[in-house]
Parts: sequence; structure tokens; C-alpha cells
Amino acid sequence: MEYVLFPRSEIHRRISALQSQMGEMDGALLFHAVDMCYFSGTAQDGLVYVPRDGDPMVMIKRSRERAAEESPLEVRPLRNMRNLKSDLGIPKGAVMGLEMDVLPCSFYFKIDKALDDARFVDVAERIKHIRSVKSDFELGLMRESARILEAGFSSVPDFLKEGMREVDLISRLEMVMRSMGHQGSLRFRRFNSIVPLGHVMSGPAAACPSFLASPTGGKGTSLIFPQGASFSRIKRNEPVFVDMVGIYNGYIADATRIFSLGKIEPELEEAYQAACQIEEDLAREMSAGKTGRELYQLSEAAGANLGYKDYLGGPPGGKCGFVGHGVGLELDEYPVIGPLDHELQSNMTIAIEPKIIYPDKGVLGIEDTFLTSSGAAESLTHMPREIWQV
Repeated sequence: MEYVLFPRSEIHRRISALQSQMGEMDGALLFHAVDMCYFSGTAQDGLVYVPRDGDPMVMIKRSRERAAEESPLEVRPLRNMRNLKSDLGIPKGAVMGLEMDVLPCSFYFKIDKALDDARFVDVAERIKHIRSVKSDFELGLMRESARILEAGFSSVPDFLKEGMREVDLISRLEMVMRSMGHQGSLRFRRFNSIVPLGHVMSGPAAACPSFLASPTGGKGTSLIFPQGASFSRIKRNEPVFVDMVGIYNGYIADATRIFSLGKIEPELEEAYQAACQIEEDLAREMSAGKTGRELYQLSEAAGANLGYKDYLGGPPGGKCGFVGHGVGLELDEYPVIGPLDHELQSNMTIAIEPKIIYPDKGVLGIEDTFLTSSGAAESLTHMPREIWQV
């Protein structure tokens, strides 16, 4: 598989977008590895400085050699934080943007000391909105991610056996996708959220709640990782919930399908068909100009009309509060299809995931990654929509 560098034109387009939205800021210091990579083409240890006017700069602690190979921007050594002001030529009394949503307090105090007369504002919201609209280059990588994901799902019937553990099934899916170029790890921006490559869970175990901001949880394998696949064994005639991400050169595609060994009970099959109907309704209405709030209200109304008001998006008392989320270099990107006024634009990539959770029976639902336009959204993930009965 090819190790893809970000084109110079792509980096300059992104830098220009950020500079155009700086407002009162004199510049922005980016430390978050994903934001660094997005705006510079490298995620080596250091920072990216983007002035409101002029050329950006990458300062690297380790490895400067790799950063120089990967980034089209000027790369300099990062000696220490004390010299930051003089090394970057930051003017006295500057207003500087920082990624306040992810920057550790210890880093903030170091920056505050180094730029003792500066004032700091949050640049994270602007960055997240810029990143939410994808270029043709990014969409090409995401289509390849979807292809990897489809291969993983297609392999499930070959591996699924009665009595096997959830962790055994997900490990085999990961093996298939890693062999096709999947990077094997997943970026999630939310604080204290460690996310596996997917949730593979069976029957009632799939409905086990967890801390994760997600419709589903799962028991997981330990107290320190209490979510996702567990050591529970898969039984016949129960829904096997498979929610996985494909990743190619950093970019994510997200999907969910239901498998089973033999038929599941009719009530559960009806719930799955309802989830499919909700996804279809949202895809048809998910066009530029709509808001996440409007689409979420549509989903909630459809769930109520179909008889699943108390179970859509989580069990009673534990609903996740959204039905979709942006995907890109991170799993939890903008826009959020929830009670927020995120306005959709063309070329956003959004995972729609209506899921119905029955605490004593399991999880029924579907998920696909869609590309927005002025009309109905296009699905980037192409897999059979019926329950995959083995």
C-alpha cells in the first residue's frame, strides 16, 4: 500500500482557510498531532505556527528529518518553549489562538510563560469547521477506506462460528483490514476517550452500557478498557453487532451491519428494518443548508412514529443524544447530527447511525458514511443492507 504525502496545494489551501478566519488573532499555535498533520503534512513531535499574515512554520523536537520529508512547509528545530517568542518572531502583546479543547494544562502554562504578554483565544472551533468540509484529495482517501471496510465486513461470514468469543471475531476482522493498509489505530478527539477499531458484540452483551459517547458500549476486556468486544461467546439466533471503521492514510469510513447464526426473533428483525428506514429518510434529507438539529429532530420523530422512541440511540435513560457525526482524520468530527445548529455544506462526510438498543436482547441498527451535496447524500460505504445470516 502507498504511503501518501499531502500535496503542497492541499496544505496551502488549508493554511489559507485558517488564516482567513483568524479575526482578531495574530496567529495560531497548533500542538494537537491531528491538527498539525492537517495543516502541515506531518505529525512529528512539535508544533505548527500559522501567522495571520505570512508563511507558516513547523518546529520539531523529534524527528526533524522525517518532518522535512513529509511537510512542504519550512521546518526548524524546536529548542525549548522558553525561546518560542523569539524563534517565531511573535510580536509583543499578540493575540494567539490555541486548541483549547485538547491542549493539556501543563502545555498552556509553558506557553503562557514563554509568551508572557500575549493573550490567548480558542481556535479549535474554527479548525473543526474547516476540517469538516473535505477536498477531492481527502474524498479519494476516504473511498479507499470504505473499500477496506467493505472487505472486512465481507469476511465476517467466513469467521463467524457458534461459541467463538467476541474478541476472536474482531481480531480476525482487524487482520483482514490491516493486510489491506488499515493503520490499526483510531483517532478520537474527545477527552479521556480511548476507542477500539470497532465494536463487535453479540446478543445482550452488545447492550452493556459504557462511558463512551456512543449509542453502544459493550463490556470490553478490562476495567481500564470497559467497552467494545468482550470474552462473551456468540450464540445462535441472536444479533451479532459489527460496527467498524476503515482507515487509509489517516482517513476514516464508518459502518455498522448486523449478522446472525440462524434467524433472529421477528421483533428484533422489525427493529432493524426500522433503523434502515430512518437511515434512508435522513440520507434523503441530508443536503447542504440543513442543520444537525433539523435532521436529529427528523430522526427522533421517525423513531417515535415507528414505535422505538425509548430505545433509539440508547436504552431508556441512556440515550446518546445524536444520530450522526462527521468523520475524517478523527472519528468525532463536525458536523454533529444532534441538538446543535451545525449547518451542513457540500462535501461533508457524515456517519449516520440509527441504533435501537434492547438491554435484555441486544442492539439492532445500521450505519453508513455519507457525502453531502446540494441534493440527497451519497453513501460512500457499499454493503448489503439486509441482516447477514450465516
